Amino acid sequence: MLGETTLRLARDAVEVEPVEPLPLKGKREPVPAWRLVTVSTAAAERRFDSPLVGRERELGALAEAWERACGGPGCELVTVVGAAGVGKSRLVAEFLASVDATVVRGRCLSYGEGITYWPVVEVLKQLEARRSRAELDPAATAALAVLLGDEGRSSTEEIAWAFRKLLEAVAAEGPIVAMFDDIQWGEDVFLDLLEHVAFLSTGAPILLLCMGRPELLDRRSGWSGVMRLQPLSAEEAELLMKARIGGRELGADVRELILRAAGGNPLF
Repeated sequence: MLGETTLRLARDAVEVEPVEPLPLKGKREPVPAWRLVTVSTAAAERRFDSPLVGRERELGALAEAWERACGGPGCELVTVVGAAGVGKSRLVAEFLASVDATVVRGRCLSYGEGITYWPVVEVLKQLEARRSRAELDPAATAALAVLLGDEGRSSTEEIAWAFRKLLEAVAAEGPIVAMFDDIQWGEDVFLDLLEHVAFLSTGAPILLLCMGRPELLDRRSGWSGVMRLQPLSAEEAELLMKARIGGRELGADVRELILRAAGGNPLF
C-alpha cells in the first residue's frame, strides 16, 4: 500500500489502483491509500528537475570518448568516480541525451548472494530481441543462456568472451553504450569481465560507461579510464541552489548555511 507522499515521490515509477481510505491508529480521519500494481521498467531512470550546472569539462571528455568509440578501432571504457550525491548520474544522463545509440543499463547491488553477473543479466534481458537476431557463435549463445537460467556450465572466461561477442554483434548494427552503475560493489569477476571487453573488443563502436564511488580505486588502483567528479565550486553551488528554490527569497544567512553544509555536493 502507498500513501499520498510515497505516491507523489514514486509517481513516475509505479502503477497503482485506489482503495478505500484506511482507518489507521493515531489518525482521526481515514487515510487515502493506493495499492501497488507494478513497478515500471523506467524506474531505474532518475528524473532531473533542475538544470545541469558546471561539468562542461566532464561533458566534453565524455563526448571525446564517444567520438573515439565511434571512430574505432577499439572499445572505450570510461568510469565516472565520485562520492555519493556528487552528480555522477546527472552527468551521465546529460551525456546520454546527446548521443544517438543503443543504451543498455546494468547496476551492481550491495546485497544478495550469487549476483556476480546481475548487471550482465540485466543487459542480456534488454537485448533479448537483438540476441535472437545476432548470428553468434553457438558456444557464445550457450554461455549466455547459462546466465539466464538454462542448464549447463560456463567458465568465467567463456562468459566474458560471449558477452563481448554479443556487444560486438549489436554494435555492428549501430553504436552501443553499455552503462554500469555502482561498480564499486561489483565482484572481481564482473570487473574482470568489463576489462576483458574494454581491452579485447575491436571493430565495433562500443562505449562502456561506468559509475562508481572512490572505494573502487582502493580495490583496483590501476583501473582504466577514470574521470574523477569533484564537488561543485562555491559559485556553481550557488547557481544550482538558486535554480532549485525558484523565485523564493532566502536570507543571506540561510544561503550561507546551505552552501557551507552542502560542501559543493548537489544532492546535499
